[in-house]
Amino acid sequence: MVSTHSSILHTNCNLCESSDSNRVTVQNSFEIVECQRCGFVYVNPRPDASTLSGLYYDYLSNKMEDPFAWKEYMEDVFSWTASMLESRLCDKGRVLDIGCGYGFFVEKACQRGWDGSGIDISEPAVLSAKERGLDVERRTIEEMAASGETFDAITMFYVLEHLPDPLATLKLVKSILRPGGILVLRLPHTTPIVKLLDLFKVKNNLYDPPFHLCDFSPKTINVMLAKAGYVDSKTYVGGKTLPLSIFPLLISRTFSSIAELLFTISGGRLLLPGVSKTTVAVKAT
Repeated sequence: MVSTHSSILHTNCNLCESSDSNRVTVQNSFEIVECQRCGFVYVNPRPDASTLSGLYYDYLSNKMEDPFAWKEYMEDVFSWTASMLESRLCDKGRVLDIGCGYGFFVEKACQRGWDGSGIDISEPAVLSAKERGLDVERRTIEEMAASGETFDAITMFYVLEHLPDPLATLKLVKSILRPGGILVLRLPHTTPIVKLLDLFKVKNNLYDPPFHLCDFSPKTINVMLAKAGYVDSKTYVGGKTLPLSIFPLLISRTFSSIAELLFTISGGRLLLPGVSKTTVAVKAT
């Protein structure tokens, strides 16, 4: 249930529909809250859909001016994902990267023998990918779902947290996955870090609202996937992002290495809070 005032929306929890929440913090004048029933974290209130859509024309270029910096930033995650898909799917079929940006995972998938394609709403990013000969279109998830196309695997790297209704999106994505197909989600887990920094009165903008509208713990994303009709969901460390600046790179390498070590020695049971992770789920056959 959503109530509207001008271009600002007040919304209930997308996971359990409860309106009972507590404030986590305020960033960029937006309040981030945590559902008291299920623990889902989201921005409330937030801009309406038309306002949000207008924010993304130059989003990628504002984050990193050089498109190829994105490739370096995500290379380890892309390689982990490609290897995982190869280990789980016997045949290299069709893979769709939703929110593909400049198309670097599409490119990697094609190089490794997949029929790779992508969609994104950023016109400059799509044009850049097309210039390199990649099968990338400026389309929304809704348009793709209406096309009738189906895929053996779908990837969404740092996409779901930007969407106002992630549960509905996951249901749409399932409609274009073939039975037994695999969904791969790369998601931030920002809340533990923000709460820790707030204890020490350290100002930060880690949520980056209104671009990020929600934050996922391993628990909430796996509950949401089950609610959307997926099976066999599991969260992994799934590689590390590699910032170009020295200090962020050292931080990322250090904490990602600790996360990978804990994950390995615990047999996949320990997931370090605050580190981005990859969740894999299946469409039932």
